[in-house]
Amino acid sequence: MIKTRAAVLRQPRTPMTVEEITLRDPGPGEVLVRTMSAGICGTDLHFADGTFPYPLPTVLGHEAAGIIAATGPDVTRLAEGDRVVVCDQVFCGQCGPCLSGNMVYCTNTNAAKARQRNRLTIDDDPARQYLGVSAFSQAMLVDASACIPIPDQLSFPAAALLACCLTTGLATVFNISRALPGSKVAVFGCGGVGLAAIQAARIAGATQIFAVDIHDQRLAIAQLVGATHTINAEHIDPVEAITDISGGGVDRSIEAVGTAVTTQQAFTVLAPTGIATVVGMLPSDTEVTLPGRLLRHGRQIGGTVMGSVRSLADIPRYAELALSGNLLVEPLITSTTPLEQIEQAMTAAVSRSGIRAMISF
Repeated sequence: MIKTRAAVLRQPRTPMTVEEITLRDPGPGEVLVRTMSAGICGTDLHFADGTFPYPLPTVLGHEAAGIIAATGPDVTRLAEGDRVVVCDQVFCGQCGPCLSGNMVYCTNTNAAKARQRNRLTIDDDPARQYLGVSAFSQAMLVDASACIPIPDQLSFPAAALLACCLTTGLATVFNISRALPGSKVAVFGCGGVGLAAIQAARIAGATQIFAVDIHDQRLAIAQLVGATHTINAEHIDPVEAITDISGGGVDRSIEAVGTAVTTQQAFTVLAPTGIATVVGMLPSDTEVTLPGRLLRHGRQIGGTVMGSVRSLADIPRYAELALSGNLLVEPLITSTTPLEQIEQAMTAAVSRSGIRAMISF
């Protein structure tokens, strides 16, 4: 058994407390990771405020990087001392979706979920591990398939962002939207995912990239990382503005907010044959109304989980983009806080004034 310190969430909308928890020793196919950096993702905020209910108490955090501290039986791909991204997308590699490259929709998840129920003990009682990671902890016990080795030159904060927000935005554009050189792209929401999508559009060669948000400071960062036009939706109708500037609509749009309004806007702003991709987390009871007249001209809309990332193949490529300078990471990191001050970091994240509040270990 491993004793470690972690931020424990006991009730929604209440402060987390840093206390001792217990992890069991790594079993077959598992590794123990010493956490080095973790980002506070919008998903974590949704679970912390109860928007998406989860068994409590638990330890939040799923966007992380660290160092392999120990390996369980049958783990051959990783070794003690390896620097890794820890991604919450665990896959079996044997079901239909996995074999067709859609690992994020793996249908053989029962074994993984069973492991997540017996890895973590709080107050001597078993607790559900959060999304198979529980990164707001000095150590994580995770599936070996969740770990992707990273180059020594890549910083741990940059690697942590590759665990979720950067990879989600990049994969959504590269794997699902597939923006082409010379295309026009609109991104609704300039948090970590949206800014990564903007960068992916730039790397793909889009010539017009529209960034839509309600925070000027986020729009300023969007312009820094590749947006050619920024629109504050509190003051300007984004559909009208984008349609006018683009000369009739965009070829691709990305919704990275998670509301019915922005989803409808992402579809409405499309040119004929355009494709809208929804990556924001819409609550399960959300209904979206689309203008029927626009469907007749080949416009499409669909959703995705993490851009259908193929983590073991895609994330190393994204790490190389970061090392080459094509993918800008530092502008997204707006604060760094030790674990003991996680509530200050959560407050900063909730304010939406910055992009990513990071926890350092």
